[in-house]
Amino acid sequence: MTQDFPVGAALGVGFIVSISSFVAASGQAVSTQASLETAPSQHQFITHTIASGLTAGYQPVVVDLNRDGRPDVIGLSTRLDELAWYENPRWQKHVLTTGLNRTINLAAHDIDKDGIPELVVAHEFGTSHERSLGVLSLLTHQGDPTRPWQRQEIDRTPTVHRVRWADIDGTGNKALISAPLVGSLASAPEYRDSVPIFWYRPDNWSRQVVTELEEGVVHGLLVRPWQDPDRDTILSASFLGVHAHRFIDGQWVRSRIISGDTAKWPLSGSSEVELGRLGDQVFVTTIEPWHGDQVVVYREENGTWARQIIDTIDSGHTIVTADFDGDGRDEIVTGGRGDMRSLYLYAATDPDGETWTRQVLDDGDMSPSGCAIEDLNGDSRVDLICIGGGTANLKWYQNSSP
Repeated sequence: MTQDFPVGAALGVGFIVSISSFVAASGQAVSTQASLETAPSQHQFITHTIASGLTAGYQPVVVDLNRDGRPDVIGLSTRLDELAWYENPRWQKHVLTTGLNRTINLAAHDIDKDGIPELVVAHEFGTSHERSLGVLSLLTHQGDPTRPWQRQEIDRTPTVHRVRWADIDGTGNKALISAPLVGSLASAPEYRDSVPIFWYRPDNWSRQVVTELEEGVVHGLLVRPWQDPDRDTILSASFLGVHAHRFIDGQWVRSRIISGDTAKWPLSGSSEVELGRLGDQVFVTTIEPWHGDQVVVYREENGTWARQIIDTIDSGHTIVTADFDGDGRDEIVTGGRGDMRSLYLYAATDPDGETWTRQVLDDGDMSPSGCAIEDLNGDSRVDLICIGGGTANLKWYQNSSP
């Protein structure tokens, strides 16, 4: 079932972003380019290197793996054959498993409720069905999480690219969501084919279908409550923009939120998606188009979504939000994986998010493939954890903002 989705539901150099407002009609949007001016930095971070040598680092996963109450960090690399976690606070390395190829994504959930999560890992990745086995494997500890974990294959879906856990029905029993990158008939550079999204219950790992209506490249997959605070919604970012997938009365309902970049295919749609808040107002933020250069914010304006390009970057691949300074307004963090290798923080300067500042958090030593938000040191301040593809490193940006 498909429907349109209604609206309603001490580091760095700073810049101020002056943005023209424009209204999106029925998910379509026309935008203008933002201008940048220098402005003072306000958010402060202390940088720690957790690990280096993570060739083609791709995803950080933050989760307590040894039941000591401190979040640990897993660092995924698509080029290394081992998968390891780093124990908080000294960041001692422990190998989870070896013999993996092209590890691309991981999701953690305590299935057996013993206090240590099980890990589902997507590996054997490739950008076409001919080049990708697309293996989903379950990793389980054998009593001591610092020793190698047992690995069991769950399924094979070529080009499997994103995995997330979601409470789709509000019962607390989470389902695994899995999204391939492209469809079986897709080929570069157009990638024209439909793309499925799958889901599994961990009691039998039977593959079921969320949707088969995505098209092109499905790159972003986000799990958040949307409209219903008691259950999760799946948000997907593809060449068709951003869609919400909700499990209602035993069936999946697919709703378009935004169309993303309206340029000609394959430069259309969205690549990454995240939600944030400016006080009581929800905003959607994206990277557009696929691996694109636009940092975009969508805000509710007169009953529709207003699209704002707040900056341009060099090959964006991750976007996260958090309230780092406790002012009730979420900041946005993203950056460029290209030659610039920079990490940026954007902060709204007014309650409605009409203007934003840009602060450089890392200039030259972080090409962020993935970032995560978590309080790593228990000081009640959310921190930033990023992994670099070109820079091959895993860093903790400790929040020290006043």
